[in-house]
Amino acid sequence: MRAGTRKEVVFKREETKAAVVTCGGLCPGLNVVVKSIVDCLSYEYGVEEIWGIRWGYRGFYESDDYWKKLTPENVQGIQNLGGTILGSSRGGFDGPKMINALKTRGINQLYIIGGDGTHRGVNNLIQQLREAKVKVSVCGIPKTIDNDIPLIDRSFGFRTSV
Repeated sequence: MRAGTRKEVVFKREETKAAVVTCGGLCPGLNVVVKSIVDCLSYEYGVEEIWGIRWGYRGFYESDDYWKKLTPENVQGIQNLGGTILGSSRGGFDGPKMINALKTRGINQLYIIGGDGTHRGVNNLIQQLREAKVKVSVCGIPKTIDNDIPLIDRSFGFRTSV
């Protein structure tokens, strides 16, 4: 399915609570993706509660301070910065703790930006969410400087780094 806004929206904007996390190593364009998600959710869909989860998967559960409210105002200009305003890390996947954090905050849309290992985590998390009967839409966004994510035609990060 192609990216972009939809005619039919499943989530009511007033009920939508979204979160964005960057995982794995750094690559070009992370802040562009974070800003684009925030701007699209805010301006195209009217979502008012968007959270950035700092420091990858472990940011879900290690500290409440790792959850940062994101708005179009506080992501303005981040596309010109290197790295990611959310920080990133490898590892830290703990499905039950992550699901507990999502339930506690009422998150029903989750955007996970990462490479091959991160997407193995995405698949694992989706399976655990289904088993726990927790309704969260999860969107895995591919990024890699290694060009090693199976089944995708293109990712951000690789061509820029080359």
